[in-house]
Amino acid sequence: MLATTDKRKWIVYGVFTLYWLFAFYFFKLFYGSSQTSKNVTLTFSIIFLFISFACVDIHHRFVTKPNLPARRYFRFVIFSLYVFVTAFWLESILTFILHILFWSFDNARIVEESNDIRFQVGGVNMIVFGGVAFRFVVETLNLQRQKEKTDKLAMEAHLKLKEVELELLKSQVNPHFLFNALNCIYGLSLEKSEQTPKVIMQLSEMLDYMLYKSNGEVLLCDEIKQIENYTAIQKVRFGESLHLTFRKEFRQEFSIAPLLLLTLVENAFKHGKPSKEGILKVDIEIKTDAIIDFKLINSCSCDDIEVSTSGGLGLDNLNRRLVLQYGNRADLQTNCSDNFFEARLIIKTIDNEEE
Repeated sequence: MLATTDKRKWIVYGVFTLYWLFAFYFFKLFYGSSQTSKNVTLTFSIIFLFISFACVDIHHRFVTKPNLPARRYFRFVIFSLYVFVTAFWLESILTFILHILFWSFDNARIVEESNDIRFQVGGVNMIVFGGVAFRFVVETLNLQRQKEKTDKLAMEAHLKLKEVELELLKSQVNPHFLFNALNCIYGLSLEKSEQTPKVIMQLSEMLDYMLYKSNGEVLLCDEIKQIENYTAIQKVRFGESLHLTFRKEFRQEFSIAPLLLLTLVENAFKHGKPSKEGILKVDIEIKTDAIIDFKLINSCSCDDIEVSTSGGLGLDNLNRRLVLQYGNRADLQTNCSDNFFEARLIIKTIDNEEE
């Protein structure tokens, strides 16, 4: 990248050098003639070349660079006119001075022609305009490249930030599941339950899923399988006090980000509370057609449930992941009424979004 930039600069310097060599040759032809001495021609050419170069450089430093990046185009036009008028004024004064210094019958014609306004406007200002136009184009291209580079770096930084944030969010989720599942197994071991080995196997499948299979997108059926493992563990934990229903209606398979649906299920058991009859009700329903429609209802106490904060975990975490990974293609709605908490997550496919 650095070598390409240096090469581009040397090309610009080379073209600009050729331009000023051409300008010098132009002045020699413009102010010289067969009747004009080489001394007079060379003096006119060098002085007017210096005026042109100074005006172009001043214009670039004090007109183009301050105003072009800031898009102050009106100031750019006005100050450009000032530079051209100044160049014309300097040429007029110097022509008059040279007229006096070099007046003779031999070079009178060239001096008289140099005093002609057509020669003055067509001489220095032609070269100044060309130099200004060249520097303007180069500066515009440089600004465009800088903008593209800045935009690219900003996009890369944004994507990197998203990557880091997603990894952080996932690292928060996984220990959360593990903590709750181990508590359940601990309770079973105290009771010396015969279901302990089966629950350990189900937990093992979940850990395998979270540690090795959830780095990218996963199939929806795999996420559902882990929900079944998780709810099976909870059935053992709660026993008869848990009324669980799980309805599935699949018309199409999808790939989704891992641990999204599982987070909602885990949240239902974490914040859910038994009804007056001592029953914890959890109703899960998922439908897939053109969209993924996941709905979960669990009994709770709406007076003290925290549906949006859970120590940096839970639904806040899930909402942040949905924004990062799906943007406006995902919609999570929550509601708590009549001692029931309802969460509904709808994820649109890309094809469905385009329609």
